[in-house]
Parts: sequence; C-alpha cells; structure tokens
Amino acid sequence: MKKRGILAFLAGFAAAMVLAPAVPANDSDPVLLPKADEPVAGITFVAFDTETTGLDPKKGRVVEIGAVRFRNGRILAHKSWLINPQCRIPYWAQKIHGISTEMVQDSPGFAEAYRQFEEFVGDSVLIAHNAGFDISFIDREVERNKLEPPRNPVVDSLALFRTWFPDATSYSLEPLVDHLGIDSDTFHRAEADSRYVALIFAKGLRAHAKSLTFGQLVRDAGNALEF
Repeated sequence: MKKRGILAFLAGFAAAMVLAPAVPANDSDPVLLPKADEPVAGITFVAFDTETTGLDPKKGRVVEIGAVRFRNGRILAHKSWLINPQCRIPYWAQKIHGISTEMVQDSPGFAEAYRQFEEFVGDSVLIAHNAGFDISFIDREVERNKLEPPRNPVVDSLALFRTWFPDATSYSLEPLVDHLGIDSDTFHRAEADSRYVALIFAKGLRAHAKSLTFGQLVRDAGNALEF
C-alpha cells in the first residue's frame, strides 16, 4: 500500500487530459482518472470492503469482497463475492462476520473473484472505510496469486467522514449510521458495509456545495491511497 500526500496526489491528477496513465505495471494499459478540478457529482465511485480470516494480512486471507457502485448519491450496482481461502476460518472471525468455512467451501478462490471485482470497478474511484486494512489484504492476496494490483485511487472514508461529520461521537460504521439516521440491519458483511459507506457519502455530499471537486474531496480525506 502506498500513501500519497495531498500535493503529490493532486499534481498527479491535475493534468489537462482526462485520460492519464496510472503508475503502471503495464504501461500499455492506461486508466481513466478524474482531474483535480472535476466535480465530484459527476464521478463514479465504488465503495468496497473485505471480510477476512484474521487481522494480519501476512497470515490472514480474504473470504469476502463487497462492492457498491454509485454516482452523485445514487447507487448504480452492487455485488459481493464469497471466496474460498483454502484454510479454515477461525471461530472468532466467524463471530464477527458470520462467514463459516462451510459457507465458502464451494466458492471460487481469490484470483477468480478478484478478476470479477476488477471488471466491476472499471475506472471508478475506490472508497473504503479504514481503507488501509482492505488495501493491505488485497495487496497480499494479489501478490500470492501473481496478479496485478488495481491502479485506481482510493479514498479513505474514515478520514473523510471525520471531516464531514465533526459532531459525530464515533466514526465506526454502525454508530455513524445511527447518528445520521440511516436505515440499517446487517453489519460486518462486505456488501452491506460498502452500501453504508455509499449512503453516508451521499449524506455528506448533499451537505456540501454542488461545486465540490475531486481535489477538494481528497483534501477533506487528508490524502489518497494506492495499492
């Protein structure tokens, strides 16, 4: 996982052309990226989340990826992938997300799910709550499977929401959803948590000027992350 400072990040996205190559493993495969002055209302985001077998990406495995595509407060599509981690899921982890070893025994491995996730994401801007955790797990899985990491920029919604909702007493998803009066039921499943991020983002976007730009969004989040 790479963390880019605000100035470096904005410099990278302020090019006059919308089509700009990412920092690539394959220079022939450019990625569409928003310019710093592009209105956020016109940008497509994908909120994503992972559920895992543990807390250490060096030892743990991803057992679920969830993703919700949205633009200007409207959810466009959503999807989740259960993943067979090729190991047993510890009981304590099952108690958090409810995913058992039996539930994933016939699911595809990471590589197959990841390719579908990449197709779903396309050239969208990624956003995740405490994004460093999810990036670190996907990074390690990508490395194990000899795949290429996503080249999309990632916004950490945890940092962003701290700026947007300064009166909240907690920035964990469940209390923040309650604070904002958003309907909820399931937590700690990847697609559900991704949906909450999208809905909270929509609330925050409505409270900001319609002229909010991508560069301003990155400043509000403190920085941007990369895989």
